[in-house]
Amino acid sequence: MSEKLRARIYSLYSAYAKGRLDFVLNFFDDNAEFISYAPVDVFPYLGRRKGKSAIAEVMKTAQTEFEYLTYLPIFVVAEKTDAGVIVQVRLRQRSTDRIIHLLVAHFIRFRAGRIIELREFMDSFDAVQQVLGSEIDTVKL
Repeated sequence: MSEKLRARIYSLYSAYAKGRLDFVLNFFDDNAEFISYAPVDVFPYLGRRKGKSAIAEVMKTAQTEFEYLTYLPIFVVAEKTDAGVIVQVRLRQRSTDRIIHLLVAHFIRFRAGRIIELREFMDSFDAVQQVLGSEIDTVKL
C-alpha cells in the first residue's frame, strides 16, 4: 500500500474523531453508498444510506449520540481501489455517560481518489449490550 493512501486513511479517521465532518465528507463521492451491518432497532441512523447528504446525516447523528474518545485505525490493508480498516473505537454515550469499547471493520472502495462505498461491520451484540448498559440474556433468545 502506498504511504500516500495510508496517510489519507489516517487523516480521515483522525478528522472524523475530532468531528471535522466537512473534511471527511470532501473525500466522499456525491453518490457514495454507506452500509452498516448494525441492528437498526438500536442504531436507527445506521443501515443503508445512499448519497453524500445521507451519509452526512449518519455522521452528524453519530457525533451527536457519542463523543469519540478514540477512533484509531489499528490495521489497514489496501489494493488499488479497495481498502480494509480495523478501527479501535472508544466512545462516551452522551445520554448516559457510558464508555463504549468496540472494534469496527470498514471496507472502502475508491474511484478517482473518492470514496464510493463504505461497508461497516461491528460486533453488534457486544455494542448493543454496552449501549443498553446490560447484558442480553441469551437463554431467553
